[in-house]
Amino acid sequence: MGEEAKVVELPESPEKKRRKLLIIIAACIVVLSLIAVLILSFSPVLAAKKIEVTGTKLVNAGKLTESLEPLKGTPLPRISESKVQELLGNQPAIDQVVVKAQMPNTLVVEVIEAVPVAILVDGDKEYLVSDIGKKLRTLGKNDKTKLPKIKASDETKDPEKFKLLTGILSTVDASVLKEVSTASLSKAGFAELLLPKKRTLIWGDASKAALKNEVAKIFVKELNKEYASKTTIDVTNPENPVVY
Repeated sequence: MGEEAKVVELPESPEKKRRKLLIIIAACIVVLSLIAVLILSFSPVLAAKKIEVTGTKLVNAGKLTESLEPLKGTPLPRISESKVQELLGNQPAIDQVVVKAQMPNTLVVEVIEAVPVAILVDGDKEYLVSDIGKKLRTLGKNDKTKLPKIKASDETKDPEKFKLLTGILSTVDASVLKEVSTASLSKAGFAELLLPKKRTLIWGDASKAALKNEVAKIFVKELNKEYASKTTIDVTNPENPVVY
């Protein structure tokens, strides 16, 4: 053939054009998103000017707010829960914090506190303690908190035994717990709870808590009636409670 072959370029298929367009659009969205994040992360418009602390009962919200003052002026998207916890320091009563941004300039810190289950009486001092035996705060002389009292003893000085007792107390229904004046741990590792009118509730360990609570609630409700002559109820085996 004396004449050079001519190559005819075929038009791009609609599917290929559509694919290219989608790639370009996706790339633009990613770039714009990154730009938006950078702007929001460093913009003084979204800087924290107000700090609100919520959910506190055991700790002083005002003092926590003061501890968080260094965060003022920091853009809200850059404030992390770890930074908030670092500023709050070691607060035994605080289990967790949840950080929320309330646009345009308010930082809301929701405090989730440990739940007290008893009062540890050690000499002339009293402490609220959690289900894991941790001291949450010292009680003042005028504090009216109604929880079972645990007298300091060799058992309470043993972290594992004390944790065992407070853990058992955490399984007792609130309606029963409010009737308990003192709690102790027997050598067998059973919780013994003192009720009004010198009645004793032998709870046992932390097992079968739901059934134990049902039996205990009946006993507490009937203190002035059919069990008036009885002083002790043992719900260690709640399927066969013993009253004597």
